[in-house]
Amino acid sequence: MSVVPVSEAQNKEPDDVTDLDLDDPKPVRKKGRRRSTSHLKAVPQSLEERVEIKQAAEEYARQLDKSRAMNKNELEKHSRTLMDQLNKPEKYLGFTMVMIGNFFWKQQFLSIPFNRRMLLLPHCLKHAEGCPAEYSEFGLDCERCGACSIADYKVRAEQLGYKVLVAEGSPVVLKIIVSGYIDGILGVACLNVLEKAIDKVLIAGVPSYAVPLHSGDCMNTTLDESWVWEVLDKYEPLPERPTASYIPLMRASARMFEDDF
Repeated sequence: MSVVPVSEAQNKEPDDVTDLDLDDPKPVRKKGRRRSTSHLKAVPQSLEERVEIKQAAEEYARQLDKSRAMNKNELEKHSRTLMDQLNKPEKYLGFTMVMIGNFFWKQQFLSIPFNRRMLLLPHCLKHAEGCPAEYSEFGLDCERCGACSIADYKVRAEQLGYKVLVAEGSPVVLKIIVSGYIDGILGVACLNVLEKAIDKVLIAGVPSYAVPLHSGDCMNTTLDESWVWEVLDKYEPLPERPTASYIPLMRASARMFEDDF
């Protein structure tokens, strides 16, 4: 995006009357729309191709500098490099970013005790018809009826000590992280939701692992369930976590305001 000097911007006329709100007594230029990323969020249809990208991402992530968290631009750059190596179309960019991000953080996520982890599940895994669960302020209150896989993950995770949330949205997750209740996130979500959450996760430096849903249809969707079980009940301590994080600073700041106000 080009930057127009202030003096020039003040004198510049609108390019088109559609840029103006004609009902406003003081018309101003409307903000431009965000660039659409829908063409970058396809999930490979075959398990074989998903596994190919996943395995390549694991190998690629071994060479990455883990002394600090990546930002979104760096993650995208690495993902495009890997896609070029695999000769994959651009539409798999979002999926590839998730895979590389997973293996950047995997060992650090696995080193977090179960009682310091959160399992975040989407409500769209439920069966749209006949689900007896109701919604609370914290999301879907699963009745463990066995009609979908939500109960399977929820029961096992809670046995291990996870905090479990069946809901969408990153604001509540970031709030829980800052509050100090958890140190890592295992999430299941569509690429649309993961795109919204990735900025907050990367900025904070939260060890995380995500399993993408096969579609963003939000009804009776599917996923590679074995990918969840690969990490859900695994604990592999590390002598120290190599990646610097803003989480301690964010928590200290939150405590400061709690004490003062």
